Amino acid sequence: MAIDLNQVTVAYPGFRTQWGIEQYLFGAQGNDLSHSRKSDKIDGSGFGTRVKNDLPGMQEAAITVKGLAAMEKGAINSLINQWLGRKTPVNTWYALQGLTVGSPITMQPSSVTDGSVSAKLKDANDFNLELSARGAYDDGIIMLSPGTLLTAASGTGAVDINTLYGGATTGCTVAAQLHVWALDGGTTPSVAVKIQHSPDGTTWTDLITFTTKSAPGSQRITLPSTTTVNTQVQAVWTLTGSPTGVQVLCGFSRGVNLDI
Repeated sequence: MAIDLNQVTVAYPGFRTQWGIEQYLFGAQGNDLSHSRKSDKIDGSGFGTRVKNDLPGMQEAAITVKGLAAMEKGAINSLINQWLGRKTPVNTWYALQGLTVGSPITMQPSSVTDGSVSAKLKDANDFNLELSARGAYDDGIIMLSPGTLLTAASGTGAVDINTLYGGATTGCTVAAQLHVWALDGGTTPSVAVKIQHSPDGTTWTDLITFTTKSAPGSQRITLPSTTTVNTQVQAVWTLTGSPTGVQVLCGFSRGVNLDI
């Protein structure tokens, strides 16, 4: 069933923040969320040198969340326990300015490395969660918003024009994440999503093709830094099985060139 975003987003800075893991939206209402990033350092002492040098191109990041613990099946703490310490990463994300198309989104494949619960007679039960980066974190924008259900057989999202870099980009690791929240109605419904790019807004070619989804879930795709991304980018979708409403979140990042 689709999530009513009007019930989870408040139009104040900070209160617009949302976050999720895999096909689940948790939101930051009632939660404290922080994302720490830093460039790694390496000991450079020896041979008369007594300093620590930064390690170019290496970064570390972790998302931490503190909030109210709910132990019911399918609630946040129940899900966290399933993800804690598993070998394959979970696709997590947060959006500080809400979930409209074009808003910023940070995507991070993560390992849940720490989860703890605190229960007191005088206070509510709460939890602490740490998600350490597995591979990368990527700052991008929302290409398809879960606030608008996909109902047409096919369609195109808003076009993002690369005004930040002033044209086509290369030397950056491209990343995209698709989170399918709901597939309602129809007969064996499915959704296929692609990211396309264009130099002029007229001729479009496929850049990223997600696996067709027939159930809620997520997928992350990255492209090597040798990939050239044209100035304009858009997301397109195709529905099969005549679903009455499909709810997805799709984010795209051109990445940062750490080699310069």
